[in-house]
Amino acid sequence: MSLSLEETARLHGHKGPFLVLGYRAGRKAVEILKPETEFDLVAILYIPSITPYTCIADGVQGATRCTLGKGNIAIINSDEFKIVFEKKSGEKLIIWLDRDFIEKIKSMNMDEAADMVEKAGEGEIFCKIETML
Repeated sequence: MSLSLEETARLHGHKGPFLVLGYRAGRKAVEILKPETEFDLVAILYIPSITPYTCIADGVQGATRCTLGKGNIAIINSDEFKIVFEKKSGEKLIIWLDRDFIEKIKSMNMDEAADMVEKAGEGEIFCKIETML
């Protein structure tokens, strides 16, 4: 069972916009891929490996149960802003984060930006979702 967004925010230390962005992506992956156990899913994040972008990883961890300790999450330093989720069965989901949306939330007050990410439609925060089932 995934952590709630509130539990994930407590683990992370606060409810920032990049945490929420990662959480939303992770929840989408769980919804589509339906992992059966905490070992069934791997997440590879292609993002800049600096804060605030790395906060996306904490959101993904809370939503998917992919963790550094289990070795089923990784960050690849990149400016692609995509997350690849793969089940052990080979089913795959790739989510591209919308760069314009990212720039918008970077320029906002953190609390307002987190609220905006939480309420935004998927089409606003994800520019493309590709499934390989």
